[in-house]
Amino acid sequence: MTFSSALKWFFLGLLLLVFGLPGAIVGMMLPRKTLKGKLFLWVSRNYSRIALFVLGIKVACRGLENVDIRESYVFMSNHVSHADSPVLASVIPYPLHWVFKKELSRIPVLGWLLIATGQIMVDRSDPEKSRNVLEEALSGLSGNNSVMIYPEGTRSRDGRLQALKKGGFWMALHAGKPIVPVRVSGTRDVVAADTLRISPGNVLVEVFPPIPTAGKGVQDLPGLMDRVREAMLSGTPGPG
Repeated sequence: MTFSSALKWFFLGLLLLVFGLPGAIVGMMLPRKTLKGKLFLWVSRNYSRIALFVLGIKVACRGLENVDIRESYVFMSNHVSHADSPVLASVIPYPLHWVFKKELSRIPVLGWLLIATGQIMVDRSDPEKSRNVLEEALSGLSGNNSVMIYPEGTRSRDGRLQALKKGGFWMALHAGKPIVPVRVSGTRDVVAADTLRISPGNVLVEVFPPIPTAGKGVQDLPGLMDRVREAMLSGTPGPG
């Protein structure tokens, strides 16, 4: 790691402490998932926008007109870089409940914040339990509180879209919530896979039209997965 990158990560750690610790404390006192979601929207959006601005990462977003700010959705995004989450948090104007892997809960401040604000923790070593958690995740949500999930299950090391996991699709079917495919491009150039190097650059987020799930059943699962995959692959080649 270069000295410049070390300074950037030190800054991100301080910023997380400033936003995350108070957010976790307040989150523990809030009684409902809906309020927790609104708190996490404020914390994650402001943290992300400040961090991206300081690091020289410019984010453009297309397609927000495809969604209704009053509705609730299951957002599904590709995942190619550590930068994906702050980039998405900076532009998606919904109280999001993110699906995150259990390992992140062990990180001080970040893990406390995720748990205290009602984010959705899954254990990738127990697929059946994870499926049940996902199916119950939308209970207690109201208004436009929504879910964000990376349906590939993990970060792509080569930038290509991986096979999609069924868990998020089961959740959307169970709740009857529309699925909104999202594509992020350019984040591999600012935070490369499996490195800690951070570089300035341009990133593009594309939000595609919602795919309805109401009235659909298990037999429609493969078709839904194909439609989400097609949408993710149809986006702009890069942020330029």
